[in-house]
Amino acid sequence: MDSAIVIFTKVPIPGSVKTRLAQNTCLTKFDTAKIAEAMLKDTICLASKTNADAIHIGCFPKKELDKLNEIIDLVKYKGNSNKPIELIIQKGSDFDQRFGSVVKESFRRKMSFIVILGADLPFLDPDIINKALDILSNKINKNPIIIGPSSGGGIYLLGITKFFNPNWFSEYQLFGSGLELSKFANFCANQKFQLISLPPYGDIDIEEDLVSLISYIEVLKNSEEIIGFYFPHYTSKIIEELGLYVIEEQNQNRRRKIAKKS
Repeated sequence: MDSAIVIFTKVPIPGSVKTRLAQNTCLTKFDTAKIAEAMLKDTICLASKTNADAIHIGCFPKKELDKLNEIIDLVKYKGNSNKPIELIIQKGSDFDQRFGSVVKESFRRKMSFIVILGADLPFLDPDIINKALDILSNKINKNPIIIGPSSGGGIYLLGITKFFNPNWFSEYQLFGSGLELSKFANFCANQKFQLISLPPYGDIDIEEDLVSLISYIEVLKNSEEIIGFYFPHYTSKIIEELGLYVIEEQNQNRRRKIAKKS
């Protein structure tokens, strides 16, 4: 096997995931954990539809692996994944260290190139990932770095080859400041790496992002053909189960909020 999709995630336990979604909203920590779990399932499903040879899940914390294995088993039982799925425990005291540890271990498992995703973009088109995989495969000796820009200066996708040193994440604090796009742009320019950019997508971090997600799902449900999106079945189902919908905040032009059906 040459390639892997690496899903970098926390195990979806109430109070530890997507906490910003519950800030000043109608959502509880249990609601956000259910949403995070559904998005993780959809991320595994869309990763399974790519041309990658395997899926690696870089996870934290280790004590909650039983919960993660239950999620993986359910996705497999439903027939939504036919690729080998391996777990990698995140190690380190900060994000860059943990990220680097997962990348290092993924390459140690004989991968030539990998595409790394978060678990909070459940509508990402698998064709976008395949494009990144093709570039990495065809240009592997040139050591390209592929990024997918997200909202707020972040990155939803990172594609690298085995020639990328995982220690660089900590050495250059590529994720530490929260300005990933600028960090990677400067890093690639200074180190003379070939930087390739993909179309932007917005991941799900705050209430405004969830408003967009719910709106997207409504459109996708009623679309005769879907281009540039993956339909997130699990996320759609949990939004319906939680009774979530979008309302316009009173006296606030174009300000939308999440509400729950009684």
